[in-house]
Amino acid sequence: MLSPVFRALLLTAFLAAHAQAAQVTLMAGPPDARHVTFAFDPDPSAAEALVIETRRVGNPDATLRIWIDKSPIALFERILTSEDCKFDGDGVLCRLIISGGDPSYAQFVAAFRAGRTLHVEVRNAGVMEMQENLSLRGFSATYDQ
Repeated sequence: MLSPVFRALLLTAFLAAHAQAAQVTLMAGPPDARHVTFAFDPDPSAAEALVIETRRVGNPDATLRIWIDKSPIALFERILTSEDCKFDGDGVLCRLIISGGDPSYAQFVAAFRAGRTLHVEVRNAGVMEMQENLSLRGFSATYDQ
């Protein structure tokens, strides 16, 4: 027979292991203006494990560049396409999806865990449209819940 304390510990461990983890979302820029959002699915094996969205900034042919701390090498750099970007009543929304099985997903998670500052830049035709810096403090604790 299990002691009540041991049963409580087992139940707590079981519930913690099976609890629904929340999505981890980071936003560079104010929500009511131009911004870039990073949404990490709680299931790293998901088809949409990381979704990067730009809102009101970026359009086809704009370059999205992401780097960590003072690294001269970009973690991610891509020219947005018409497949990535759609226009609606609020302007343009560009959406990039990275699956959990993609090696770049693991690179994002490792860089976000180790880094202190995330830098996001969106350029169009050589003219910078947005550059934001975002603290990565607390990312690991939130992501690993």
